[in-house]
Amino acid sequence: MRVAFLPLLTCLVASLLPASAALAQADLEGIWQPVDPINAHPTEDEFEYTPAGRAAMDEFSAENDPSFHCQMPGVPRGVIDPYPLEIIQQEHQIVFLYEYYHQVRRIYLDGREAPEFWPPTLGGFSTGSWEGETLVVHTTKLSPDNLMNVNGRPFSGAADTYVIERYTRRGDTLELEAVAHDPTNYVGRYEFGMEYKLDPEGQIWEYHCNPSFGDVG
Repeated sequence: MRVAFLPLLTCLVASLLPASAALAQADLEGIWQPVDPINAHPTEDEFEYTPAGRAAMDEFSAENDPSFHCQMPGVPRGVIDPYPLEIIQQEHQIVFLYEYYHQVRRIYLDGREAPEFWPPTLGGFSTGSWEGETLVVHTTKLSPDNLMNVNGRPFSGAADTYVIERYTRRGDTLELEAVAHDPTNYVGRYEFGMEYKLDPEGQIWEYHCNPSFGDVG
Protein backbone atom coordinates (compact mmCIF):
# COMPACT_ATOMS: atom_id res chain seq x y z
CA MET A 1 0.00 0.00 0.00
CA ARG A 2 1.33 3.44 -0.94
CA VAL A 3 1.34 6.08 1.80
CA ALA A 4 0.71 9.76 0.93
CA PHE A 5 3.62 11.36 2.79
CA LEU A 6 3.55 14.66 0.84
CA PRO A 7 0.40 16.16 2.42
CA LEU A 8 1.71 15.24 5.86
CA LEU A 9 5.08 16.82 5.10
CA THR A 10 3.42 19.95 3.76
CA CYS A 11 1.36 20.35 6.92
CA LEU A 12 4.42 19.80 9.10
CA VAL A 13 6.46 22.45 7.27
CA ALA A 14 3.58 24.95 7.40
CA SER A 15 3.26 24.44 11.15
CA LEU A 16 6.93 25.26 11.64
CA LEU A 17 6.83 28.51 9.64
CA PRO A 18 6.32 31.87 11.41
CA ALA A 19 2.71 32.97 11.47
CA SER A 20 3.54 35.96 9.29
CA ALA A 21 4.81 33.69 6.51
CA ALA A 22 1.40 32.11 6.15
CA LEU A 23 -0.34 35.44 5.63
CA ALA A 24 -0.72 37.13 2.26
CA GLN A 25 1.31 40.31 2.20
CA ALA A 26 0.42 42.94 -0.36
CA ASP A 27 3.08 44.58 -2.49
CA LEU A 28 3.14 48.19 -1.27
CA GLU A 29 6.49 49.15 -2.78
CA GLY A 30 6.80 52.19 -5.01
CA ILE A 31 6.12 55.90 -5.05
CA TRP A 32 2.57 56.90 -4.22
CA GLN A 33 1.01 60.26 -5.04
CA PRO A 34 -1.65 61.60 -2.66
CA VAL A 35 -5.04 62.06 -4.26
CA ASP A 36 -7.70 62.63 -1.66
CA PRO A 37 -7.20 63.41 2.04
CA ILE A 38 -10.20 62.15 4.01
CA ASN A 39 -11.38 64.24 6.97
CA ALA A 40 -8.08 66.12 6.87
CA HIS A 41 -9.76 69.42 7.75
CA PRO A 42 -12.67 68.62 10.06
CA THR A 43 -14.82 71.44 11.34
CA GLU A 44 -14.81 72.56 14.94
CA ASP A 45 -18.04 70.77 15.77
CA GLU A 46 -16.48 67.43 14.76
CA PHE A 47 -14.21 67.59 17.79
CA GLU A 48 -15.46 66.99 21.31
CA TYR A 49 -12.82 68.31 23.67
CA THR A 50 -12.14 67.37 27.24
CA PRO A 51 -11.60 70.38 29.55
CA ALA A 52 -7.83 69.92 29.13
CA GLY A 53 -8.19 69.73 25.37
CA ARG A 54 -10.31 72.87 25.21
CA ALA A 55 -7.78 74.77 27.30
CA ALA A 56 -4.95 73.59 25.03
CA MET A 57 -6.88 74.63 21.93
CA ASP A 58 -7.67 78.07 23.38
CA GLU A 59 -3.96 78.58 24.03
CA PHE A 60 -2.86 77.44 20.58
CA SER A 61 -1.21 79.83 18.14
CA ALA A 62 0.55 79.30 14.83
CA GLU A 63 3.86 79.69 16.64
CA ASN A 64 3.19 76.27 18.21
CA ASP A 65 3.13 74.59 14.81
CA PRO A 66 6.35 72.51 14.46
CA SER A 67 6.43 73.04 10.70
CA PHE A 68 6.80 76.80 11.19
CA HIS A 69 10.09 75.99 12.89
CA CYS A 70 11.18 73.60 10.13
CA GLN A 71 10.39 70.53 12.23
CA MET A 72 8.57 67.63 10.61
CA PRO A 73 4.89 67.46 11.56
CA GLY A 74 5.11 63.77 12.47
CA VAL A 75 2.20 61.54 13.48
CA PRO A 76 -0.75 61.97 13.25
CA ARG A 77 -0.69 65.26 11.32
CA GLY A 78 2.13 64.47 8.88
CA VAL A 79 0.47 61.24 7.76
CA ILE A 80 -2.04 63.14 5.63
CA ASP A 81 0.08 66.00 4.31
CA PRO A 82 -0.34 66.03 0.52
CA TYR A 83 3.17 65.06 -0.57
CA PRO A 84 4.52 61.92 -2.28
CA LEU A 85 5.28 58.82 -0.23
CA GLU A 86 7.80 56.12 -1.15
CA ILE A 87 7.42 52.69 0.44
CA ILE A 88 10.28 50.21 0.72
CA GLN A 89 9.26 46.74 1.82
CA GLN A 90 11.61 44.40 3.68
CA GLU A 91 11.05 41.19 5.62
CA HIS A 92 11.62 42.70 9.08
CA GLN A 93 10.35 46.23 8.41
CA ILE A 94 8.60 48.57 6.02
CA VAL A 95 10.16 51.98 5.48
CA PHE A 96 8.07 55.04 4.65
CA LEU A 97 10.02 57.86 2.97
CA TYR A 98 8.05 61.10 2.79
CA GLU A 99 9.03 63.96 0.51
CA TYR A 100 7.68 66.36 3.11
CA TYR A 101 10.53 67.22 5.50
CA HIS A 102 12.46 64.10 4.46
CA GLN A 103 10.56 62.14 7.08
CA VAL A 104 11.67 58.53 7.53
CA ARG A 105 9.44 56.05 9.35
CA ARG A 106 10.51 52.52 10.15
CA ILE A 107 7.60 50.19 10.77
CA TYR A 108 8.93 47.07 12.46
CA LEU A 109 7.34 43.75 11.53
CA ASP A 110 9.52 41.45 13.65
CA GLY A 111 7.36 41.44 16.77
CA ARG A 112 9.37 43.96 18.79
CA GLU A 113 7.68 46.43 21.11
CA ALA A 114 8.52 50.06 21.77
CA PRO A 115 11.52 50.17 24.15
CA GLU A 116 10.91 51.70 27.55
CA PHE A 117 13.84 54.08 27.01
CA TRP A 118 12.45 55.41 23.69
CA PRO A 119 11.73 59.14 24.15
CA PRO A 120 8.52 60.72 22.83
CA THR A 121 9.15 62.10 19.33
CA LEU A 122 7.14 63.68 16.54
CA GLY A 123 7.32 60.43 14.57
CA GLY A 124 6.88 58.11 17.55
CA PHE A 125 7.70 54.41 17.43
CA SER A 126 5.82 52.27 14.89
CA THR A 127 5.21 48.55 14.75
CA GLY A 128 3.27 46.72 12.08
CA SER A 129 1.42 43.51 11.35
CA TRP A 130 -0.57 42.05 8.48
CA GLU A 131 -4.29 41.39 8.54
CA GLY A 132 -4.66 39.55 5.26
CA GLU A 133 -3.36 42.05 2.72
CA THR A 134 -3.85 45.08 4.97
CA LEU A 135 -0.84 46.56 6.75
CA VAL A 136 -1.78 47.67 10.26
CA VAL A 137 0.56 50.21 11.88
CA HIS A 138 0.50 50.97 15.63
CA THR A 139 2.40 54.11 16.68
CA THR A 140 3.15 55.11 20.27
CA LYS A 141 5.77 57.27 22.04
CA LEU A 142 4.33 60.40 20.47
CA SER A 143 5.44 63.90 21.39
CA PRO A 144 3.23 66.60 22.97
CA ASP A 145 4.78 68.98 20.41
CA ASN A 146 2.68 67.23 17.78
CA LEU A 147 -0.65 68.33 16.31
CA MET A 148 -3.76 66.38 15.43
CA ASN A 149 -4.02 68.02 12.00
CA VAL A 150 -3.18 71.14 10.01
CA ASN A 151 -5.84 73.20 11.80
CA GLY A 152 -3.78 73.17 14.97
CA ARG A 153 -5.74 70.72 17.09
CA PRO A 154 -3.49 70.01 20.08
CA PHE A 155 -2.14 66.51 20.66
CA SER A 156 -1.38 65.76 24.31
CA GLY A 157 1.38 63.18 23.83
CA ALA A 158 0.27 61.46 27.04
CA ALA A 159 1.42 57.89 27.65
CA ASP A 160 -1.93 56.47 26.49
CA THR A 161 -2.02 58.28 23.14
CA TYR A 162 -1.56 56.21 20.00
CA VAL A 163 -2.41 56.11 16.31
CA ILE A 164 -3.59 53.12 14.27
CA GLU A 165 -3.13 53.22 10.48
CA ARG A 166 -4.48 50.64 8.03
CA TYR A 167 -3.03 50.54 4.50
CA THR A 168 -4.84 48.50 1.85
CA ARG A 169 -3.83 48.27 -1.80
CA ARG A 170 -6.57 47.97 -4.38
CA GLY A 171 -4.98 47.80 -7.82
CA ASP A 172 -2.98 50.99 -8.31
CA THR A 173 -4.74 52.69 -5.39
CA LEU A 174 -3.49 52.69 -1.79
CA GLU A 175 -6.14 53.43 0.81
CA LEU A 176 -5.28 54.66 4.28
CA GLU A 177 -7.77 54.51 7.14
CA ALA A 178 -6.48 55.83 10.46
CA VAL A 179 -7.63 56.59 13.98
CA ALA A 180 -5.92 58.80 16.55
CA HIS A 181 -6.60 58.17 20.24
CA ASP A 182 -5.91 61.00 22.67
CA PRO A 183 -8.23 60.67 25.69
CA THR A 184 -6.47 63.52 27.50
CA ASN A 185 -7.64 66.10 24.95
CA TYR A 186 -10.62 64.50 23.20
CA VAL A 187 -13.75 62.55 23.91
CA GLY A 188 -13.88 59.62 21.50
CA ARG A 189 -11.44 59.20 18.66
CA TYR A 190 -10.45 61.12 15.55
CA GLU A 191 -10.76 59.26 12.24
CA PHE A 192 -8.91 60.37 9.12
CA GLY A 193 -7.46 58.93 5.97
CA MET A 194 -5.82 59.36 2.59
CA GLU A 195 -5.96 57.87 -0.88
CA TYR A 196 -2.84 57.47 -3.02
CA LYS A 197 -2.20 56.47 -6.63
CA LEU A 198 0.84 54.46 -7.70
CA ASP A 199 3.25 56.55 -9.78
CA PRO A 200 5.83 54.29 -11.49
CA GLU A 201 7.62 57.34 -12.93
CA GLY A 202 7.38 59.35 -9.72
CA GLN A 203 10.23 61.07 -7.94
CA ILE A 204 10.87 62.14 -4.37
CA TRP A 205 12.06 65.72 -4.68
CA GLU A 206 14.28 67.76 -2.39
CA TYR A 207 12.23 69.54 0.26
CA HIS A 208 13.58 72.77 1.70
CA CYS A 209 12.31 74.78 4.63
CA ASN A 210 13.86 78.12 5.53
CA PRO A 211 13.55 78.71 9.30
CA SER A 212 13.60 82.46 8.66
CA PHE A 213 10.28 82.21 6.82
CA GLY A 214 8.72 79.13 8.34
CA ASP A 215 7.31 76.31 6.29
CA VAL A 216 7.51 77.71 2.79
CA GLY A 217 8.24 74.39 1.00
